[in-house]
Amino acid sequence: DAICASSACVEGACAEAKRSIGESCTFDNSCSTNKCGYNSYSTDASAVCCERDYYSMFTFSTDGWPTTDIRKFCQDRPIGTLCGVTDAICASSLCVEGACAESKQSIGESCILDNDCSNNKCGFDAFSSDASGVCCEGGYYSMFTFSTDGWPTSSFRHFCQDRPI
Repeated sequence: DAICASSACVEGACAEAKRSIGESCTFDNSCSTNKCGYNSYSTDASAVCCERDYYSMFTFSTDGWPTTDIRKFCQDRPIGTLCGVTDAICASSLCVEGACAESKQSIGESCILDNDCSNNKCGFDAFSSDASGVCCEGGYYSMFTFSTDGWPTSSFRHFCQDRPI
């Protein structure tokens, strides 16, 4: 910035002004807000000048990102914006099933993580690799499941208690 007559170094070159909110960027310094981040939690998302602030979090190459690294995501994103598993980038502070939402899921509604549910209890509705995740009415129990039994991976999983047979 100091060597530019306009005091606006944008993407490594002198410019008339810094980039505005929503315009593409690579560096924080290119933005009038000094905040450059992804506009949603998606490997296809663009980096833009954030309106207010950004949230930094690890992203992993196993999830489709080019590298495992810390990436910045604009905060205050609207309902429907992809948010991964973090509430922090949503204006509503609610990330449900991977998208910014108005409210958490109720008992019996679909879920992926405990955080998706108003009671923080997401479990499979039956002991089957074809079962769906739902917000459990009561508690849940954890059980180790094996890929050799049809589960995608061998891992601990939650199962809702008190489910009808």
